[in-house]
Amino acid sequence: MSSRLIRGFSIILVFLLSAGGAYAAVGTVQFTAGDVTIRDAAGKLREAKKGDPLNEGDTILTGNQASAQLKMSDGGILAVRPQTELRLDRYKFSSKEDGTENALMSLLKGGFRTITGIIGRTNKDNYKVSTPTATIGIRGTDHEPFFIPPVAAGAPQPATPPGTYNKVNVGVAFIATPLGTINIAQNQVGFAAPNQPPQLLPVMPEFFKATPPI
Repeated sequence: MSSRLIRGFSIILVFLLSAGGAYAAVGTVQFTAGDVTIRDAAGKLREAKKGDPLNEGDTILTGNQASAQLKMSDGGILAVRPQTELRLDRYKFSSKEDGTENALMSLLKGGFRTITGIIGRTNKDNYKVSTPTATIGIRGTDHEPFFIPPVAAGAPQPATPPGTYNKVNVGVAFIATPLGTINIAQNQVGFAAPNQPPQLLPVMPEFFKATPPI
């Protein structure tokens, strides 16, 4: 075999290995119930099935009465509620705690419960859940973000006010907006309505009374 041909094979091998690394899975689907789909970064939809890999840029979509559980690369667990749209913007974990681990998720609708993995335990500042109205961060390990989108003027209003909610089961979390930041302790619920400072709620909303099991 000529040296030119060997070099050609080497270039192809390096390219394939690099591409495989670029699309390395950041988690897997543990199980699904009902209508659950995944939209990749290019906008292509696929049915979510047990064992499917999850990549950065994937959006998990659950239908009415549907749910899913995801196992992330750092050991974190996400239990996704019905009628939810959750995007995995960035999830980096190199199988060791070296300071580069990072998790950023966008909750566009609905909610989920998560028991955070190594990223949330050792580098809490590198773990964020973003909604269209607020940012949720953690100082603990078990919490439940929830987002209700605003509706158009004149349309029927939802029974629960639109905005960003977060319930803490273990530890401490926070909700931050341009108008302020609040800490949320165990068994408390924080709320950030659009264009209003975040606040702690005196009464737990009904949708939090059925906590997704993990």
